[in-house]
Amino acid sequence: MDAYTVRPSASTTPSIAVSTTRSSIPEINPQFLKSAAQELSNPITTIKTALTLLNSSTLKPKQRERYLQIIGQACNQQSHLISGVFELLELQLTPQATEFEKIQLWDLIPGVISTYQPLAKESNILLAYTVSNHLPPILAIESHLKQVLINLVSNSIQSTDAGGRIWVKAHQRGDGKIAVVIQNNGHGVTSTVIPQVFDSFYRSTSESSGLGLALVQELLAHCGATISVSSASGKGTAFTILLVTAPD
Repeated sequence: MDAYTVRPSASTTPSIAVSTTRSSIPEINPQFLKSAAQELSNPITTIKTALTLLNSSTLKPKQRERYLQIIGQACNQQSHLISGVFELLELQLTPQATEFEKIQLWDLIPGVISTYQPLAKESNILLAYTVSNHLPPILAIESHLKQVLINLVSNSIQSTDAGGRIWVKAHQRGDGKIAVVIQNNGHGVTSTVIPQVFDSFYRSTSESSGLGLALVQELLAHCGATISVSSASGKGTAFTILLVTAPD
């Protein structure tokens, strides 16, 4: 599988310290704002077009139903985009000190997996995890790490066909860091696409807001963590998160 590693966007990466402060004043990427404006305008254009077509006197019931469906989908897309943009901006513009928490992964991962197992079962997908209770605690922000796991598991369910498998594993590496791997045997992506998957507004499906993985990257940056992805078209995808262990 081809691999690509994303480093934290924060200016410093803490090792064992329990807190870190961004020393420089955060700035908004002008290209992000330009892309966000374009993306937010697209659903509005779709809604306006559908509303115009609904005014036709020759409109058939099935056509009316279809246009109303299009409007509903565009509204949902707009809502997700707005939420995603504000979440990313809030993270990017947070200069205050961030206190890390000691987190036991065997307390966190099973809860996330059990929440999504019914959804996976509905799609005939096996969702499982392997986390040793002997792993040392890690340093992170629990709410951020939980959101990362939710995004990656949800994304895996969407990209895995019926009969597929998704598994989450956590283990300690030789360098002392803890690796959390979210792997599936779904569609996968080509080597040319891998460097783009964490870009804002990159979409693997038309239903996606294109901000899920960008948000994952920024959340992990706030935790002083790194994330890498390996994938091959038709063979699945694996996301690997590297986390710092807490001091004894």
